[in-house]
Amino acid sequence: MNLCIALPGLTPAHRARLHAALPAHTLTFCAEFPEFEKRAAVATAHVIFGNVPVAWLSAAAGLRWVQLESAGVDAYLGLNATPRAASVVLTNLAGFYDRAVAEAALAGILAFYRQLPRLLVAQPAARWIKSEVEPAIRALAGQRVLLLGAGGIARCLARVLAAFDADVQFFSRTVRTGALATPAELDVALATTDLLINTLPHTPATIGFLDHARLVRLKRDAVVVNVGRGSTLDEVALVSLLDAGHLGGAVLDVTAIEPLPVGSPLWRHPRVLLTQHTGGRFPGETDRKIDVFLANVTRFERGEPLHSGVDVTRGY
Repeated sequence: MNLCIALPGLTPAHRARLHAALPAHTLTFCAEFPEFEKRAAVATAHVIFGNVPVAWLSAAAGLRWVQLESAGVDAYLGLNATPRAASVVLTNLAGFYDRAVAEAALAGILAFYRQLPRLLVAQPAARWIKSEVEPAIRALAGQRVLLLGAGGIARCLARVLAAFDADVQFFSRTVRTGALATPAELDVALATTDLLINTLPHTPATIGFLDHARLVRLKRDAVVVNVGRGSTLDEVALVSLLDAGHLGGAVLDVTAIEPLPVGSPLWRHPRVLLTQHTGGRFPGETDRKIDVFLANVTRFERGEPLHSGVDVTRGY
């Protein structure tokens, strides 16, 4: 089979590992190719490992499987909309980033609660602002936390926050004991929520889910954290409520447009902490991605179901 390896940042050791593990296949490492060469490699591929522009895939008549290097699959849900001789299997990295994103969310929350952004700005100016920041310091203990979604990231966060004696509740579309299950239940709970953490994926049902009507229901001075998808949060409404003093702050790892436009008020808002979609990064990440791919290649060769297959009807 022709395997197009579109994963960026591979070292010679990574390439040697893939060659050694896949001696029966033709490997083309196309991530660093000029566009026209990359498109040609995609067009002849039976398997693609990595994220390439979805528009290129229509030319790949022999394509049988795409292993994405992301958990997000938004752009690829229509992969089989064009008639093909055989449907293309789509797999992603569901669950791969759970711990890293949970750590990033916790880091942002604690930084905000302990007023670290203000302290870091004061440090190079040698400004002693102890008396200014101390009244704004918060503790996680006793905070009412509402997690939107009950996937791996949310469950990991729930375990960590419980260790800080926070009171954690889920909102989940799937059946989960003790979780809020309907938008009506969610809207009632928002009024007593101190910390709202969004881990929802991008689907037609979640676009704009956190709109002005929902955000304004939050308890005054609540903090909003978004480590799900930027499309789920109305950023204009968020800024409006921050400016009005209704919300206490926001920790955003994802935004609706990335990179975030220079003119966005989120860059300069004193109550916003941006982590620029770095939440999923962790040491050894590339080797772990290769582990996932090679395990799935074995299953693919045996005709077995692949791990982390995407259900295009659900959007993840």
